[in-house]
Order: sequence, then C-alpha cells, then structure tokens
Amino acid sequence: MSMPAQTLGAIADHHAVARLVALAAPDSMAAEQYRLLLTRIDRISAARPLRTVAVTSCARGEGRSITAVNLALTAAREGREVALVECDLRRPSLAGLLDLAPRGGLAEVVEGKVELAQSLSRVDGVMVLCAGEARDPGAVVRNPRLGMTLDTLRASFPLVVLDVPPALALADAGRLAALADGVLLVVKAGETPRDVVRMAVETLGPNLLGLVLNGVEEPGYARYLRGEAAV
Repeated sequence: MSMPAQTLGAIADHHAVARLVALAAPDSMAAEQYRLLLTRIDRISAARPLRTVAVTSCARGEGRSITAVNLALTAAREGREVALVECDLRRPSLAGLLDLAPRGGLAEVVEGKVELAQSLSRVDGVMVLCAGEARDPGAVVRNPRLGMTLDTLRASFPLVVLDVPPALALADAGRLAALADGVLLVVKAGETPRDVVRMAVETLGPNLLGLVLNGVEEPGYARYLRGEAAV
C-alpha cells in the first residue's frame, strides 16, 4: 500500500453507560465527532453516490457497532431519513443495545419468512433492522435476496448504515462491503496493530472511504483532526 488510508474521524473514549452519545450526551465532544464524521461523508458523497455506508473493523471489540448506531442516530437528529441494518448474523448485539423486543430480522427477511416492513423498528428517528436468527449465516449472506433487501432500503432511505462483521474475521464482511457504496473501517486507537490495519485496508479495497479512530484520548483530538494518518 503506497499511501495510508484517510482518517475521517476520531471518537473520544467514553464510559459504557454513555456509548450512545448521540442520544445520551448530544452536546459532548464525542457526539460532535460523529457530526463531523457525517459531514465528511457528505463531502465525499458530492463526488460519488453514498446512499449505503458499511461500518466494519479489523477485529471485534473496536467499537464498530457503537459507531454505526451513533452515526445513524446523528443523521436522524439532523432530520434525515436513515435505516440501520445489523449485518453481523453470527454475533448480533443491536437488539440488546437498543432495548428492542425480539422479532424477525434481516435473516428472516432474506429467507422469505417475514416481510421487510414487519421487521423494522423505529428508534429515535432511525429505522432499525436487527440481524434476526440465522441457522446458516453464511448462506444468508450469499443469498441474492440480501442484495435485493438492501436495494429496497436504498430506494426508501437517503442513508442506509450497515453494521458489518470484522473485515479480517470472516468472508461475510467482504461480501457485505461489496454491496455498499462505501466502507468505514473502525480502528481502536493505540491498540490495533498497524500491520493488521494495513491488511484490512487492502482487503476492503477501493470501497474504503477511510478510517474512524475509536477510543482516542481527548487531549489527542487536535492531532487526529488535522488529518494525520493512522497507518
């Protein structure tokens, strides 16, 4: 890789109780960084269509799902129509994070068991499609109906945020990323090895929009927000 990936955002470390900062602390520095991230995505979208944005990471535990949820909530708070789709069918977490009652999700929609409209839940202006229960997650990801489902959402919402499994853990991530217009790679600041980040950047290819540094100490904001490379 001749050039490092562009850093699009740096999110401060914050306590678990306030992980959904777009809801719990909208005036905080962390919430402001999600607004800045959304602005930078808008800037890129002026040059290329970005109706569907996938959020992934190198490995688990780097803040991928939290980033996806906060990005979607931030867009909704700005008055945008947005859908959030949980594409991690193997280890889903959004229902618990958002305190949603069990119902059919993406897996059941793709398998033809439930209608898409019946599977959507509204959370503070965001239409959420949880993963559901998949007997064979790989088969769901390979099913042509998955692309059709995302196309339906893309036609209905100006912004669709996909919470995608880690890029280096499963083949699922590459297939899902290919269905998106662009991909954000969440990196745990100071923890994710640079070689691992480089591998993820190369895996995601030209669809990669840039990096989001998660867990940055607040005194380090200025350096990260000047656009310094993460790798």
